[in-house]
Amino acid sequence: MNPVLQQAHVVSDNNPALLVRDTATDVLGRWAAMISGELVSVNDRHLTSPMVAAVGAIEIAVHGWDVARSCGERRPIPPLLAEELLDLTLLFVTREDRPTRFAPPVTVPAYAPAQDHLLAYLGRRPDWSACA
Repeated sequence: MNPVLQQAHVVSDNNPALLVRDTATDVLGRWAAMISGELVSVNDRHLTSPMVAAVGAIEIAVHGWDVARSCGERRPIPPLLAEELLDLTLLFVTREDRPTRFAPPVTVPAYAPAQDHLLAYLGRRPDWSACA
């Protein structure tokens, strides 16, 4: 890991928002460094750079939602973005990812917006609030 990012992770250990920022920055940096068609290694996964960008978008959108909700804010994921991310999430998150990386999916009504289906598939309750 880049020494600057390593230092930032020490600072962010006590701040979830900074940890999300730093992790997203690390993922973006890995993706940006890959201009060729070579695979990018992230932990035990080997991904193409477009796949890293897609996973990074999911991480940023969903963890951004997590942070906003934990701060008592209601910041929806834009509907078209949620639809695109849901399609990608269905490809990337498999049964083998549960329960180690993700909680079991949560049931939401079929007519719920794409954001709710995205969050529910990743094991989050769309109606969750830190203030509840």
